[in-house]
Amino acid sequence: MLGTLIVGLLVGLAARQLHPAGRVVTLPAALVLGVAGALAGFYGGRALHLFIDGQMSGWVAAIVGSAVLVGLWGAVRGRRR
Repeated sequence: MLGTLIVGLLVGLAARQLHPAGRVVTLPAALVLGVAGALAGFYGGRALHLFIDGQMSGWVAAIVGSAVLVGLWGAVRGRRR
């Protein structure tokens, strides 16, 4: 669980920096969305029996879940001026 939270924080920060529209997501929002996406990806994949604990695909699901959630938030919210 702690590893998933750390991955969510790091991917949230990276997704904020690499967003195609620039920094449209605030730092606290990127951290929270990164963690939420990592938890949703990891536990969602486990609930669907796509992987079990200890498999690399669990980490991949956490990374993809975080990046997608931060990216979607930035796309839906748009740039503030």
